[in-house]
Amino acid sequence: MVLTIKDLNTNRKPGNNRKQGLKWYRKRNYLKAVSYLENAVRERKDDHQAFLYLGYASLFTGDLEGALKYFRGGLIVREGDIGLMKGLAYVYLKNERLEDAISLWGEVLAKRPSEKNVKKLLERLRHTEDFEGFVENADMKQFLSLKAPFFTRLKPYLIGLGVTAGVIIIGTVFYATPLYRKALERFYPEIAHLREVTLPKGSPVVEQGEQNTLYSYTDKEIADSFLRIKKYIYKGKVNAAIVTLNKIILSNASLPAKERFKVLYTFINPPDSLAIDYVPRYFEILREPTAFEGVYVLWNGRVSGLQKGKDTANFDLLVSYKGDDTVEGIARVSIQGTFFIENKQMVEVFGVYKGYDKNTGRLILQGLILRSLGP
Repeated sequence: MVLTIKDLNTNRKPGNNRKQGLKWYRKRNYLKAVSYLENAVRERKDDHQAFLYLGYASLFTGDLEGALKYFRGGLIVREGDIGLMKGLAYVYLKNERLEDAISLWGEVLAKRPSEKNVKKLLERLRHTEDFEGFVENADMKQFLSLKAPFFTRLKPYLIGLGVTAGVIIIGTVFYATPLYRKALERFYPEIAHLREVTLPKGSPVVEQGEQNTLYSYTDKEIADSFLRIKKYIYKGKVNAAIVTLNKIILSNASLPAKERFKVLYTFINPPDSLAIDYVPRYFEILREPTAFEGVYVLWNGRVSGLQKGKDTANFDLLVSYKGDDTVEGIARVSIQGTFFIENKQMVEVFGVYKGYDKNTGRLILQGLILRSLGP
């Protein structure tokens, strides 16, 4: 047995055609709206609102005859409805039945004197000399209230709020119960262990009167830094985590607090060379060499002073070299492996900053990846 569209429409739940018709009307798909609303008036011949929006949808599709039929049909089941009367009056106007239109607008004002649009319309009609132009340029949006019913317009927002509330409730239940911890332990054990690392309770966070430190913080700043570093680790912001950790270790934080901060180093994994969260410049490291120790860099420059072993290479990298007078600085690079490089060659180095050599004035890099950029 083959079901037709008519059969499917007939088998819909009562009231569904009306809802679907108003939905498509709201979405401005007026042909679909007409299709569903016609089925709605077949189901309930006294549904004046379905007749009203059938008339509106017909106007939008340019079907004046259809609009005339539906507005009249609606007035048969609900005599004196203001919306239907205004719709029918507009159709009379477009059909150049001016006297019938004026008569209906008069009835509208008699029933509802507050209809300002109708008053203005009749006033304009009295003073116009070009009736044909008036009819031709009559815009239905000025004559009719064409918006979908309030609840139909509100429904998408209510659905959105309901979905959002559901997500919030599910999320709250999930995160507030042992289920979240079990999921972390199963799929992300490192993150689960990181969550368990906390600052020691009952001991001072800041050493009072500490003088020989590079950085000074308050209790709150150190506690905030602890949480911030954990977030950096969660998000893979390796360099940001390392720099913040280094500064705490070099600060006035208490020894027990520093020991707990040092644990966080063990959760930091090397980043992808193409996805470093932040690549410090040479001059930034030179300004605070101890704060940046251990960060990852991706620098390019020219090879100088090359010394090659069987499976090692050591050389000076003229960082950001663009000529003898445009070099950011010199870094001494040590790297394991066999590389086809030579002096004056342009390369890109991904490595770890290990410290600052005061005797030579060079930064020290442990190279991890070396890529040739040409001669």
